[in-house]
Order: sequence, then C-alpha cells, then structure tokens
Amino acid sequence: MSTVNLESLNFPGHFIRHAAFLGELTRRGGPVNDFAFTLRSRGPGQVAIRSLNFPDRFLRHRDFRIHLEGPAGPGDDLWTQDSTFFFEQGLADRAGVSFRSVNFPDRYLRHRDFHLVLEPPASADDALFRQDATFFRRPAAVLIDDGTELNPVDD
Repeated sequence: MSTVNLESLNFPGHFIRHAAFLGELTRRGGPVNDFAFTLRSRGPGQVAIRSLNFPDRFLRHRDFRIHLEGPAGPGDDLWTQDSTFFFEQGLADRAGVSFRSVNFPDRYLRHRDFHLVLEPPASADDALFRQDATFFRRPAAVLIDDGTELNPVDD
C-alpha cells in the first residue's frame, strides 16, 4: 500500500503523527516521516497502521491511549489485536475513513485534546465524536536526497 498522511476532518491541516512514541494530532512540522504511515492489511476489512520511519512499529491502543509500539515477542496476540482496526467509511464524511478497534468494537481511534485515544461515542448522535474519528488519506510528504521536504499536495 502507498504511504499516507492522515488528516483530521475537523482540524484541517492537522495530521496523525507519532511523537515520543505516542499518537498525536498536530500540524506538520519536525520530522516529516513521523506523519507517514502505511495501512497494512490484516484480513478482510481490517488494517494495521504502520510507521514509515519505524517499520517494526504500529499504532496500537494500550489503556485506551494510542502508542507506537512493536510486539513484545513472537506470538504477541494482544499486541496484534490492539494494533488491528476495522477500516471503515468515515463516520462524519463518507469521503474519509475511520478506524474501529477489533478487540473493542464499540470504540474508535479519535483525537481528543490533540491526543489519539480509543473511545466509544458518548451517544448515538455524538457529532463531535464522529468528526474526531474521521480522517482523510493524503499523499505523504517525503524527504528527498538533500534533506528537503517534497510535499505532493499544498496544505
């Protein structure tokens, strides 16, 4: 799969990234590869969100906070479940995407106070939750040989 940046629906120009091995939502800046991910298939309708610059690590939930981690060892089934999401149409915009937890299927990856967490909606009509849990796939900016950033789309 191609490398993507995941932009927030309700905070345009803010993207999912990892910082200090935690999932955050920020404007692009700093190491461009901290914003770059590949969506790896984990079965029909399921994906794992793999870091470009730490390819042995994926976004996963632990205590309902999103971390960038690899498995503790071979056969780490809990890590596999925690890092696997149902890849769904955006909850607030059909052109976007949402990530629903495989092992906590009532919970979605969302941002709250610019931190990535795994939470259920407060109610069936929780519009803010749906917006916080909807992201747009954008072509990832990449570093070129001289260390400058090439951004394929204007922010």
